[in-house]
Amino acid sequence: MTEHLQVGIDIGGSKMLLLALAEPLRMRIVGDRQIRDRIATGKDFAAADVQAEIERFVRTLPTLPRSIGIAIPGLVDRHGVVIACDVLPELVGWQPVRALSSICSVYALNDAEAALLQVVADLQPQKVIAVVMGTGIGAAIWINGTIFRGASGWAGELGSMPMGDGRTLDECASGAAILRELGVSVEVLDGMVAGGEIVALETIKQAGSALGMGLATLINLLNPDVIVLAGGTLRWRGYLEAAFQSAQKYSLPDLWAACQMQTSPHGSDLVALGAARISGRIDRD
Repeated sequence: MTEHLQVGIDIGGSKMLLLALAEPLRMRIVGDRQIRDRIATGKDFAAADVQAEIERFVRTLPTLPRSIGIAIPGLVDRHGVVIACDVLPELVGWQPVRALSSICSVYALNDAEAALLQVVADLQPQKVIAVVMGTGIGAAIWINGTIFRGASGWAGELGSMPMGDGRTLDECASGAAILRELGVSVEVLDGMVAGGEIVALETIKQAGSALGMGLATLINLLNPDVIVLAGGTLRWRGYLEAAFQSAQKYSLPDLWAACQMQTSPHGSDLVALGAARISGRIDRD
């Protein structure tokens, strides 16, 4: 019996994860192995590069996919056009739905919203869920059975929250902000953390505390059942602990008590898994 495949793609500032799945409502991996690929990206990674890698990946699959969901770290309009993408500026203006239409049905969405689709599948029937991505600060919100997108479809830009010192939350709490403050690469920072270097640990703690203020804002404003945190920044020692402590400090006590704070069990696969769900779950109103 031929498996119906759906492909989820997570395009990030440093890597692109391509993941093929069968029966996505249960997210069973095709056969007994994972069909996946990981590609390095970067500031100069352009739409043509993305398209070429997707087409190459599809050719490796045992059958054509039923649909492809593409998660993008930026603003995507209702027609699937990339409107803004700070980490991958060459993607602005890209229309993946049109560019890849010869393969199968293609859907494009913000990466935090893709993560939310998987989280909702894991946590139903929670009424109010927020997903917060920590690498570049973004959020997606689920309220009483639907994704809350706001008037223009772009609700959740938590990283643009002003912090009172002339900076935004993204400039204080994101993984990019930590690397910029220390002037090092991810690999160097990993080594500094492993070696217990005080300057690195203190910078990570300060960034985590800033994220906690953003989380407290969500808690006080939305009174969510659950907030799920995701993103590579969470792996750095002290970041998550500082975020939780700060969130509790700045949240109203009763609202804090009503909210579960947790990390995703899917790790770096979360966004790609959610993207694979898009054709069967998301509404395009």
